[in-house]
Amino acid sequence: MLVREMMEQSCEKYAEYDAVKWLVKKEVFSRSYKDLHQSIISVRKALKEEGFTGKHISIIGYSSVCWMEAYLGIITGKSVAVPLDCNLPVDELAELINRSDSEGLFLGLSNQKQLDELIVRCPKLRKIWILTDEDIETENDKVVSFAQLKNEGETITEDVEAPDAEDVATIMFTSGTTGKSKGVMLSQNNIAANVENVIFNAEPGDCSLSVLPIHHAFCLVMDWLKGFEVGASVAINDSLMRIVRNMGIFQPKVMLMVPMMIETLYKKLKAADPLIPKKEIAKAVFGGKLEVIFTGGAHLDPFYIDEFAEYGIQVLEGYGMSECSPVISRNVEKENKPGSIGKPLKNVEIRFDNGEILVKGSSVMKGYYKMPEETAAVLQDGWLRTGDKGYMDEDGYLYINGRVKNLIILSNGENISPEELENKLALFPLIGEVVVTGEDTGLTARVYPDQDVIKAKGLENEAVHDMIQQFIDEYNKNQPGYRRITGLVIRKNPFIRNTTRKIRRQDVLIDEPITCS
Repeated sequence: MLVREMMEQSCEKYAEYDAVKWLVKKEVFSRSYKDLHQSIISVRKALKEEGFTGKHISIIGYSSVCWMEAYLGIITGKSVAVPLDCNLPVDELAELINRSDSEGLFLGLSNQKQLDELIVRCPKLRKIWILTDEDIETENDKVVSFAQLKNEGETITEDVEAPDAEDVATIMFTSGTTGKSKGVMLSQNNIAANVENVIFNAEPGDCSLSVLPIHHAFCLVMDWLKGFEVGASVAINDSLMRIVRNMGIFQPKVMLMVPMMIETLYKKLKAADPLIPKKEIAKAVFGGKLEVIFTGGAHLDPFYIDEFAEYGIQVLEGYGMSECSPVISRNVEKENKPGSIGKPLKNVEIRFDNGEILVKGSSVMKGYYKMPEETAAVLQDGWLRTGDKGYMDEDGYLYINGRVKNLIILSNGENISPEELENKLALFPLIGEVVVTGEDTGLTARVYPDQDVIKAKGLENEAVHDMIQQFIDEYNKNQPGYRRITGLVIRKNPFIRNTTRKIRRQDVLIDEPITCS
């Protein structure tokens, strides 16, 4: 199965339905499946004409119809899409563009300020398209508008050859346990199989409001590609601050959320007058048509599932990771066990090794891009080691009860590699040892200061704290919100280490003198 075949079938069956809706100020705009499909074809034709067949092309930007047309234009041809987090600092974006060997870049309007630096830092880039439907003038012949690319494609008669099912469609960077993010290679069949095997009860024309970052696999595959497969109309949320307003405008039937969003909406529900019927409150908050919220990315307390049910909203929890395209298991409308992460998809096999969840199936990635050792560590005889510990009950529902690897999973669904942050913080001379820990609401840096530096500079405790806090404040300025350090703990004693001199992360909260027995 190919993503291209899936889109062709959808655009033929649902041609006159709205595929995408979005707001410009207070006015709603839309693009039909028919028009979306024509734009996708134009993009892939133009990319071939400009010599990008088989090449890697990065995409940086917030959710937009242009972003999706670019992505599908890439992967329905024979090129590879590399979605990147538009909130990353420019130096990290440049590193990922270079590591992915991208030769083209689609750049969102909000990231244009990074254009000149990306051109300098990424010498492999041959072309940059600004994601706008408007014609723009630029001083660099490498840079043109997305509209110009589509116009070029409309003049080309011959379509692009379809990719093969095992061709890499996309590379998605995910946090790594060694402090370096990894490029997950997903094939055409990986993605299509995941879309095909997820149950999503929606009728053509039903609205799904997309509120998650589009570069995340959960949003990209489940909100967008699954939505397109069933003929849904995917509405773009233009701001997290305006979710409730936008639910009132678009009146979605289905939404994807991370637990933090559900917890925030619950506070709004409980803030209402208790004398008002709960169904009326739900109508005011959710727009009147919402029936189902799919959630994943982090664990959700079953309390919220029970509470939302009283407002007529079914919350269904699932489990996945980018390496599995991404869904592994999920609860569905008629088979829902709160507290579990659902039953495995039909194309997924599960087994356990010392409690660790192992996954096999048609959605499991091909490997990490140019990281053979890391690939070999997690892919063994076709089984993917998830790094999560769990078990399956007698009814076939999966549960998670721990982690093998060090990734921090926040309640907003973001996966944080503590080593990645620790490597950067350790560059400050005053920081001798550092461990980053996570709570539901943020990240804390636990620091044992360098005693030699303190002695050489004659620093008092208060000065040590202030200097490290100042360094962290500077670090935070260039980080997206989810990677900012919100807490600082200065230790009196070194961290406890094991026999190989590695810090024992399970003991980082203990701050007592180390004694020899």
